[in-house]
Amino acid sequence: MRSRDVFSHIATPYIDAQNLLALLGAYERPRDWISRRVKNGELIRLRNGLYLITEKIEQGSERLVPYEQVANILYGPSYVSLEWALSFYGMIPERVYTVTSMTLGRMKEYHTPIGDFVYYPLSSSSYSIGVEQKKSSCSIGGFLMAGREKALADFVYKTCKGLSQEQLKVELIESKRLNLDMIDELDKDLLIEIGKCYRSKVVQYLINLIGVL
Repeated sequence: MRSRDVFSHIATPYIDAQNLLALLGAYERPRDWISRRVKNGELIRLRNGLYLITEKIEQGSERLVPYEQVANILYGPSYVSLEWALSFYGMIPERVYTVTSMTLGRMKEYHTPIGDFVYYPLSSSSYSIGVEQKKSSCSIGGFLMAGREKALADFVYKTCKGLSQEQLKVELIESKRLNLDMIDELDKDLLIEIGKCYRSKVVQYLINLIGVL
């Protein structure tokens, strides 16, 4: 069976080894088939047992990678957040090259052929509030990502510990160049509820600043 015939049975641009092996039941050495496809570039190995199908992410000279979906699948449970989510929403101007997520597991990093993925631990009591299900723009299905309020709270919680309220203001406005027009659109009540779950002094500083930025 040709690669294209195998890949035509796969709806998503990613697949795990278990499901791929199920499609290769007629082969005597299916793992060798997979290894050859990795070697010739038809499959991109993200980690042991998880692959991207190259032909499904390439459109002409462009690569359309469902980074957020990959992040959810690569290590979980997790949701995309922090700088990647803030950039996704247009809340910070810089392009972000590392896909950042929060997880109920331990801190984890993956360095893959399509980029780097980093996961930061968060307690179960703070994890679920403010997480949203979104649709992928370049793949069927969706992914979990922090809403704008949650992404901002996660960023402050993980990267701004120890800052005073005034230092946090400088960090957000001058260093991260936070889009102040979008601040007015944030759900203040949700931020307050997130703050109660995080029980963090710097997240409380963020809530205090939201009303005056």
